[in-house]
Amino acid sequence: MVKARVGAGLLAGCVLLWGAAPAWAQSNTAKVLNYKPRQEGVNYSTPTPEEHNACTLKLITGTKPNSSGWLLLDPKGRPVRRFFDSNGDRQIDIWSYYKDGVEVYREIDRAIDPTKDKANHFRWLNTGGSKWGLDLNGDGKIDTWKVISPEEVSQELFQAVAGKDFARLKALFITESELRALKLPAAEVNRLRELQKQAQTKFESTLAKVGNLEKATYIRLEGATPQCIPADAGADGDLIKYPSRAILYEAGEKRHDWLQTGEMIQVGQTWRLLDAPVPGDAPEGSAGEAGKMQTSSADPELQKLLEALAKHDKEAPTSAPGIGPNPDLARYNLKRVELLERIVEKVKAEEREQWERQVADCLSAASQSGDKGALEQLSQLREKTVKNLPNTPLAAYVTFREMWAEFAPKLAQPSQGKAFAEIQDQWFERLAKFVQAYPAGEDTPDALLQLAMGSEFSGKDDQAKKWYQQLVANHGGHALAAKAKGALRRLDLEGKAMELAGPKLDGSGTFDIAGLKNKVVVVYYWASYGQTNAGDFDRLKKLHSAYQAKGLELVAVNLDDRADEASKFLQASPLPGVHLYQAGDQGGGLSSPLATQCGIEGLPDLFLVGKDGKVVSRTVQMHDLEEALKKQL
Repeated sequence: MVKARVGAGLLAGCVLLWGAAPAWAQSNTAKVLNYKPRQEGVNYSTPTPEEHNACTLKLITGTKPNSSGWLLLDPKGRPVRRFFDSNGDRQIDIWSYYKDGVEVYREIDRAIDPTKDKANHFRWLNTGGSKWGLDLNGDGKIDTWKVISPEEVSQELFQAVAGKDFARLKALFITESELRALKLPAAEVNRLRELQKQAQTKFESTLAKVGNLEKATYIRLEGATPQCIPADAGADGDLIKYPSRAILYEAGEKRHDWLQTGEMIQVGQTWRLLDAPVPGDAPEGSAGEAGKMQTSSADPELQKLLEALAKHDKEAPTSAPGIGPNPDLARYNLKRVELLERIVEKVKAEEREQWERQVADCLSAASQSGDKGALEQLSQLREKTVKNLPNTPLAAYVTFREMWAEFAPKLAQPSQGKAFAEIQDQWFERLAKFVQAYPAGEDTPDALLQLAMGSEFSGKDDQAKKWYQQLVANHGGHALAAKAKGALRRLDLEGKAMELAGPKLDGSGTFDIAGLKNKVVVVYYWASYGQTNAGDFDRLKKLHSAYQAKGLELVAVNLDDRADEASKFLQASPLPGVHLYQAGDQGGGLSSPLATQCGIEGLPDLFLVGKDGKVVSRTVQMHDLEEALKKQL
């Protein structure tokens, strides 16, 4: 697809050449029609080459100052394309496509970074459907869905299977922020996380069973009645879900077959997958409990073990997982390990990995709950896995869980001076060896981010940049890559213009720091759970009172998970200045756009911006702030 800057040139040409509009516009009909949707499968109208001269290309204007664009009409006067600059910056940011005169698909450029020129919102409209997809990393592929129906989920799922594209399937999964928003019981959250951990393994197993579906045709999603799980069953509100839905498809030579979607749950206007698809015309294995995972065996002993595991999971402790002594949680996980190891002995070789991963998870959880023997068992499992399956995703998975089981309790202890510093050094040394041994491991992006943050907090900015750069270069499609890009931007901010724009916390509009010309600005990132908030707020109030008349402005950026948490705190402890909050596509908190933009990981975080709009300091401390302000004012 032609990029937006080319579209902007087309728009500028219209302004310059409108005096000779008819001939020029007709000659550019073909240029407009060269634009194609970035997403495949869009059904839209396109005039034939013979009809081009009978089409009409019109300049249209919007309600906002300088907003304008192109509208292409077919020979019958029906809209075909509409490319529009909605904010008057002379760059096309909306591309609309029509079917028989009705808009069926729209692409929108809502990039946080104004230098980018790619659409990142993709909407199907009217007869085209109801999907609304988001591209979070700028590669043109949809990473998650803001709106999607069960039927459209099934279509996307089928295309993922036919194209052997796990990333496309992954975009349909429930996100971590959505799990938190549902406020499910701890045991249910753990179950859903386990399903997602095993999703790629199950997906690959499904691909092996269904064969080549490259030329297969999706036919329909079979009807089903959704289930309502009432709020009094343990969640924060009623849950609407399907245990599974059946997809009918034609695999060639009029041969029909079935796929099961696995569990689906409604989150707002979005239906989310909780599990990977499996073949067959009836749900298999993913109907509810973690113990009922996919297995092709009909062994009655295995079925008894699966039933025992499902029963055991229903009796899971209600306390949330954490680091520290928890005998009930340790016993639960160790009993689960016993059942899982017996299941591993019974299932087929190609189905073992999903269960072995659960063994590693449970041993790690038991170790962090205070059971010393669990770490020894996990170490033995790691040695066995690395020996028998070296350099595999399973080896990386088990190794990382053993590392975390060993060091998480040590790192969670209160500061111990020199001894604690030695523990941190050992942890970072293990992380560095891990990313070298398993550069493509699924936990490697997390390890790289921890290495970068550790280096940064130790004052080793050059080393931190190397780790961040490695994360971006080798794992550009991972969600943490955006955070790493922001951190790299932050580390080089001093002497450069501060870019900060977003919605105000009170909903009164948007703010852009560029509007604070000739002002010295203190930017303070915070969250309501911060232990230093009271003291920091008090000091900021005093500074604002003393220096406001001389040109001081405060901008407070809240990074709570929810806006009401920030509002409640500010009601009790008000702070003058501008307050920003933005919950993005990945939720609020440290995953929000305002946090990702500068790679904010530790709170509070403080920036001092000079009258020229450039960052004076990104490391100034609260106790040094007044002296720094005096120099600027």
